[in-house]
Amino acid sequence: MLDDDAIRDLLGKKSRVTASLARYVGAEDGQALVDMGDQRFPVPFKSGGFVPQINEPVWVDSIDGRLFMTGPASAKPGTGVVATIADPLVTVTTDFGDFTMPYLGELPTSGDVVGISWSTEPWCGKLSTSVEPPEPPPPPIPPASVVRDVTFRAVDTGSVSRSGSHWWTARPWSSPSNYGGWFYGTQLKDTIPADAQFVSLEMYVPWAVRRYSAPRWGLHNLAWKSGAPVVSGNAEFEGSGWVTFPWAQDWFHALKAGGGWAGIALNAAGSGQEEAKSLAEDGMSGALRVRWK
Repeated sequence: MLDDDAIRDLLGKKSRVTASLARYVGAEDGQALVDMGDQRFPVPFKSGGFVPQINEPVWVDSIDGRLFMTGPASAKPGTGVVATIADPLVTVTTDFGDFTMPYLGELPTSGDVVGISWSTEPWCGKLSTSVEPPEPPPPPIPPASVVRDVTFRAVDTGSVSRSGSHWWTARPWSSPSNYGGWFYGTQLKDTIPADAQFVSLEMYVPWAVRRYSAPRWGLHNLAWKSGAPVVSGNAEFEGSGWVTFPWAQDWFHALKAGGGWAGIALNAAGSGQEEAKSLAEDGMSGALRVRWK
């Protein structure tokens, strides 16, 4: 590992580059003359043959204290379309504005495509042929929507007699005479946007007692454990730990809407009785791991 002195030494050896806006005023002894503020500097050309016009704004880079003129501060169109003619000058329309300049060769007419030279002073010439402009590429494909991944833990668990509203045990039961349930308050509908797209939904199921047939699952309408529940669904599913139900997407849309459904229910289990652990026995009981975009 490098110590502080070594790091400072390496940083000190890095080139320091800054860019400044200047104005080109001419050339002298093979170098460009530029004005920056109230001073005039000779600087080397570093532009692959680019020669600006007098008074044209240009970029000047300072690399470790040495100045170089790197290029124009505005775009230079290579072609344009003749708009008006006032011989010996023509006005050419380009993607970067209109420019008036002399022409070389045959007098162009309005609508002709001309090539433009910007060497020292601009001039244009009628193109004998012109190719069709290339089709612009399609816009880049935006990155995939960000996927949210949130685990919602149950706020309560329990079971209630089918004929009443007394929640008599903290374990969710699946049995002929009881409904079991996990409760989440309003956190799902408060967190998941109405226009969210389903990616996945898993539930953590820790069983305390397994006796006979597969548990039967559904949704209930209570945000908190109070009163008699309304339960929808009675489909069998075997599994423990983190499970994904075949109807997970339907549950996702029902729970995020927060209209009639608020939690997960256990329904009848034939003649059997299946018991899931309460929150006191397993704090992750009934946790929902939901992913959407």
